[in-house]
Amino acid sequence: MHSVTSKMIDTVRQEAQYDACVKKLLSEKIILAWILKECVSEFRNYSISRIIKDCIESEPMVSVTAVDQDELDYSEDSAYNDSIIEGMNVEDTSIKEGSVYYDIRFSAIVPDTKEPVQLIINIEAQKDDKTGYPIIKRAVYYVSRMISAQKNTIFFKSHYEKIRKVYSIWIQMNVDEKKSNTITRYRITEEQVIGNVPEDESNYDLLTVMMLRLGSAEQAVDKPILRLLDVLLSSETKPKDKKMILEKDFNIPMSMSISKEANVMCNLGEGIREKAFEQAFEQATQETRIDTVINLMKSLKLSAEEAISAMGVPDEDRESLLDIIAGKITVK
Repeated sequence: MHSVTSKMIDTVRQEAQYDACVKKLLSEKIILAWILKECVSEFRNYSISRIIKDCIESEPMVSVTAVDQDELDYSEDSAYNDSIIEGMNVEDTSIKEGSVYYDIRFSAIVPDTKEPVQLIINIEAQKDDKTGYPIIKRAVYYVSRMISAQKNTIFFKSHYEKIRKVYSIWIQMNVDEKKSNTITRYRITEEQVIGNVPEDESNYDLLTVMMLRLGSAEQAVDKPILRLLDVLLSSETKPKDKKMILEKDFNIPMSMSISKEANVMCNLGEGIREKAFEQAFEQATQETRIDTVINLMKSLKLSAEEAISAMGVPDEDRESLLDIIAGKITVK
C-alpha cells in the first residue's frame, strides 16, 4: 500500500512540475507574440519583433492573478497595483471561495491607432479535455470575470466606455484525434432581428474565447500556431529536435530558459509515461492472472487455491487474488 501511495504522490508531483514547465514556456514573450499574431485579430498585421517590442506590456503574470476575487476599495489596492500592471488585482483571494488563478495574464496594446487600444489577455493550458464540465463554460466565466474585474480598476462609476476587450486563449493537449489540430473561436456578434440599427463593433466585441486543440506536428504543417505549439509542448520531441524546428521554421532562438524548460519537460514526460505504463502493466498482469486462474479452474477442475499454486503466484499476492476471484466466479 505504501508503495502504491508513494507512486501516486510522485506522479502527482511530476505532473505539477510538468504543468509549471508548460506555463513557463508559454509565458516567454516570443511565444506570446506568436500566439497574439495568430489568434488575436488586432495583431495580425504586426511582425513578431514589433509585438514583442511595442505590444506586450510589462512581464506576463503566471499563476498569481486570482479569477475569483472580492471587490476591493480602490484606495486599498491602488498602491500595490501601481507597482505592477494597471488594473490587475494580483493575489486578491476571494473570501467565499478557494483561490483559482489564471495560468498567464497580461496586458497588450495595439499601437498605430488613433487612440491606443488596450487588451487584457489570458492564456490557459489544459493537459486534456477530460473534465466534468464543458471547458467552454469555464472559459466564458473567465472572460466574464476579466470584464467585471475592470470596475474600479480600469473604469469607475458609469464610465463603461473605458472597458477593455479581453481574450481567453485555451491550449488543450492530449485531445481525441478527431479534435486535434483545430481552432475554434467564440465571440459576441451583432444580429439585426427587426430593422437595421448597427452599432459600432468596438462597443460590443469585448470578449473572445479561442480554443486551440493540439495534435501531431506533422499534421499541422499548414497551421503555423498549431505546429509551433505541437512542437514546443511535446514531451516526446527531443530538445535538439525542438531547437531545430523552432529556429528553422519560426525563427525562435533556443534561449537558455526555453532550453531548460524543454529539457525538464522531456524528462518529466518520460517519467509520467513510465508511471502510466507501469500501472497499466501491473493492471494487465493482475487481469491476466485472474483470467488464467479461472481458466485452470474450469478446464482442470481445480480449486482457486490449487490453480493459484499451479501458476506460482507469490505468497504475498495470493490472498488478494483469491478475494477478487471469489467475487467473479462460484465454483460448484
